[in-house]
Amino acid sequence: MKFPKLLFFLPLLSLVITSCSSDDSTSEPVVVEPPVIDLSNQKLVSFSYPYDKYIGIRRDDESYEYDNANKIVKVKEGGYVYGITYVNPDLIEVNQLEDNVTGLKINAKTSIHLKAGSVESIVKNEIIVYDDKDEIFSATSDSTVYMYKNEYLSNVKSYNKNKYYPSYRLVNQVDFEEHNGNITKAVTKSFLSEISYAINYTYDSDAYIKGSDYTYETPLFYSYYTLYSVLHDKFGKKSSNNIIKIDHEYTNLAPYPRSFKTMTLKRTLDTEKRLKEIIVSGTTFDDLKNYVGLDFKDAKATFTYK
Repeated sequence: MKFPKLLFFLPLLSLVITSCSSDDSTSEPVVVEPPVIDLSNQKLVSFSYPYDKYIGIRRDDESYEYDNANKIVKVKEGGYVYGITYVNPDLIEVNQLEDNVTGLKINAKTSIHLKAGSVESIVKNEIIVYDDKDEIFSATSDSTVYMYKNEYLSNVKSYNKNKYYPSYRLVNQVDFEEHNGNITKAVTKSFLSEISYAINYTYDSDAYIKGSDYTYETPLFYSYYTLYSVLHDKFGKKSSNNIIKIDHEYTNLAPYPRSFKTMTLKRTLDTEKRLKEIIVSGTTFDDLKNYVGLDFKDAKATFTYK
């Protein structure tokens, strides 16, 4: 009597086994999600300037270190290293930590004074001493003063003093013109070499891309000669759009070995829509070749994030 009962349960057991086998064969594959990169923690860690033998300017690559608040606290430019201290909202101090000068030691401190987030003045005091003797090689002070109109940078005056000129003297001045939210012209005057020329800017219709003016001959370039990584957003309002062409007008030809005549700018973004490259092409000229144009093409400035 037990045997028929066993036969009755065998079909049920077979059904259960078959069902389990069927479920295993049709199960979905396990999908492993890629790691999520938090872009808010990524920062610009290095920048290289565009270079071509006909550009006539070559600047060292830069790299940056940050604190926990994502503020730049160290800048390296070639063999020069600067420490950045944010004393308060109205004062940033820059101390030179290292240099690459043989036989000399550079002691330099720069004070950046701000008001409502915009630079009012930058004062740099520099003393260079000999490595092997207690004697000063040189001592200079530079002071740069900034004026604004409708919150846009309108005027920059640079002063200098040293042992030969113990009182500050005006050495350079730049006047900017703003039109419809863009700085469209800069006029620069050097009082030491008596050179004056104008720079005209043409813009696209796209919204300003962070860092898009981080190259030669832009208003940022004529605002201060270094530390753009710290200062780029501290010279009043940014232009609304991006510069695509720069033209120079010389009232008298510069006696320098190389001068810009015209330059076009293109930009590429990475997959996260951050600025990856600024690509510049254009023409320079010099007095060594009777001011014949020297063309350069597709010189790249590059941004690296990490």
